[in-house]
Amino acid sequence: MVGEVGCGKTALMKALLQSDGEVRKTQAAEYHEHNVIDTPGEFIGRPAYYGALLATVVGISTIVYLQPANSNAFSMPSGLLLVYPNKRVIGVVSKTDLPDSDSVRACKIMQENGIKEPYFATSTVTNEGIEQLRSYLMNL
Repeated sequence: MVGEVGCGKTALMKALLQSDGEVRKTQAAEYHEHNVIDTPGEFIGRPAYYGALLATVVGISTIVYLQPANSNAFSMPSGLLLVYPNKRVIGVVSKTDLPDSDSVRACKIMQENGIKEPYFATSTVTNEGIEQLRSYLMNL
């Protein structure tokens, strides 16, 4: 899971894995059951950490990118997640429950930056889209 600081990566990971416990700030790449890696938002938000992001995803086949529904911008250089060939990038719109959310805009931002459909609209507050995303990922 990758995305900017505060976009909901850890909350979504916990929801997908049906894991209880407190959602806390991720400080380093955390490896979880079912080959899930939760990355800190700083891997996206700070260019000095792009190398750490690329080193973390080199051995995986699927990257789940979170684009918050209440954000107007793509949080990293376009194409960074496409550096390695044969990586599947899944686009997820997070935080769809917020009053200022705009899922259409979030999907357009991902499309403009090379992340292809399908996109999954999710909320860890209302559980919108969680089961659909889990099912999709499990069937890859």
